[in-house]
Order: sequence, then C-alpha cells, then structure tokens
Amino acid sequence: MKFGLRLADWFGTTQNMVDLAVLAEKNGFDYCWVSHDVFMRSSFVTLACIANHTNRMILGNTILNPYTTNPAELAMFVASLDEFTGGRAVCGISAGGLEYMKWLGIPAEKPFTRTREAVDLFRLLLSGKVAAYDGKEFQWSEQCYMRYKPFRSKIPVYIGGQGDKMLEYSGAAGDGALPILYPPEFAEYAVEKISEGIKKAGKNRSEVDIAGCVWMSIAKDREAAMIDPLKELVAYFGPLLGAKGLAAVGLTHEQFVPVHETFKQKGLREAIKLVTPEMLRLAILGSPDDCISQIEKLQKAGVDQVLIGAPLGPNPRESIDMIGREIIPRFRGE
Repeated sequence: MKFGLRLADWFGTTQNMVDLAVLAEKNGFDYCWVSHDVFMRSSFVTLACIANHTNRMILGNTILNPYTTNPAELAMFVASLDEFTGGRAVCGISAGGLEYMKWLGIPAEKPFTRTREAVDLFRLLLSGKVAAYDGKEFQWSEQCYMRYKPFRSKIPVYIGGQGDKMLEYSGAAGDGALPILYPPEFAEYAVEKISEGIKKAGKNRSEVDIAGCVWMSIAKDREAAMIDPLKELVAYFGPLLGAKGLAAVGLTHEQFVPVHETFKQKGLREAIKLVTPEMLRLAILGSPDDCISQIEKLQKAGVDQVLIGAPLGPNPRESIDMIGREIIPRFRGE
C-alpha cells in the first residue's frame, strides 16, 4: 500500500499546505496531491511551491478538469512541473464537479466525452506529436504542439470519477484511477468497475494504480476525531456524492436535503448541526487502530494507494506524524 497526502483549501494558506507536504515527505508519504477547485487557491501555485521544498514525493492534482483548464494549459503545467522535479509529476484529470460549471455558466453536456478527448490531447502533446484533432468537444489545428521537448514523453495519467462509466474508463485508459471513496465501503464496488475497464482494454491489473481518495480524521480515540471540520466536509460535499457511494453505508440523497437547505439558507456552521453519526461514516475516523482497520479493508478491496485528505485530525501536523509513526510502518512490515 502506498500513501498519498491530499491537500486542499481546508488546510488554510498556501504556506500551510507546503509545510504539511514537507512534513508528510519526512513521515514516509509517497505522493502529495493538491485539489484544484474553482474559487479556491490554485493547485498550480501550491504544487510548484511544494516541488521546490521536497525531493522524493510524486506530485499531482486532484483533479484538473477540461472545462476550466484547457488541455493545452493542462499539458503545459504538468510538463513544466515534471521538468522542474526531474520526473516527479503525474496528471490527475476528470470532468470535475458539474455543479461548479453551472455556477460559471459553462455548458457541460458531455463530461465523459470531454474528459476522454482531453486525455487523448494531453498524451499527444507530451509525445511531441502535432495534436491536430477533430473531436466532438475539441477541434485543434496543426499549430497545436509543444514548443519544447518535455522532460518525459509519457507522464502517468490518473483519471477520477464516481459513476460506472468513468470508473470503467479510468481502468481502461488510465495509468492510474482516482475513485472517490466517500465512504470507504464504496471501494469494493469501485475497484470492480475499474477492473472491468482494465479487462476490456486487454491490460494487466498491475498496469493501473488504483489510488482511492478518502477523508480521514485520526486522533487518540474516536470521540476526539469527531471534529467540526470533518462535519463541515460532510455537510458541504455529502449532497454532491453519488447515490451508489452513499448507499454503501445506507445513506441516501434525501437524508442530506435538510443539511443542504440549511447550508444554503443559514451557512455551514448551522448545517453541521444536522450531520449525523451515520453521515460521518463517509470518512475514515478514529484512533490509529481504527484507521488501520479501515485501510486494511481498502487494501483487501484492491486499492493500491490511499490518498488521505482533510481534515486529517484535530491537529493536522500531529495527525501526519501519527500516520507516519503508527500507520505507514504497519503496511510496510516495519
């Protein structure tokens, strides 16, 4: 099992995220991923800063979308990061939150097609070929090619998603898959769908790194780990999660309607009062032993890398130290 730290605006300033990434590398984390969400801090800047202060961890975005980020810009950033780090970059891509596209007035009628074409274009550009393209979503001329030679002609592409079609595609086309595992119990189903895509593409299972995205709150005991920042994540994102994922722990979208309505009308602080203990099952939660038990289930389901995201715990720095001291060694036989 490989371990990745997944950073986002929930951790505060860009400097805070850089500091957490440096600490994670010292504690044995293999990857560092940074979320790229509209109206929040830019993952481009954050990853560039992290790259300048780390030496070993592989760096990527979770995730870049082909609506707000043109595949040309996507390739330019990832290739530049890869060059600067000497080959430590990966590309995380998916359609992204379609609700956000509504905010921006961006039509998102064919998210699967747009993602697939963006992956094709990214790989064409990195290969050094002319990326002339006549697709349903992108039409590029023969002037579309990189004006410099990328450090690597092939950079691993990790494809994210929740739905069956995107999960299968991530297995078929991805070097890695980024399934959203809120809750962790969704892992078995997600891995099954990813594996179906792998099989249909005639690939070996070992060719695809299944990197599951989880929320985690770790502390000395379960009660100490049940913190408001975790409830905020659940209240904010819970209503946007897929029905099959929620059903894995007996939840439905209907249960989140009061939470979502309260959030819209009164704000997040009021909405978290409606988050139930059952809703907190969307995260990995509790003591080190509790978290180890849940990660073992992910491993058994076929997850190769666990991407540990917010809130981490009452004190994120202490949580990273705790993961490095008590969890990572358990999965490496140390």
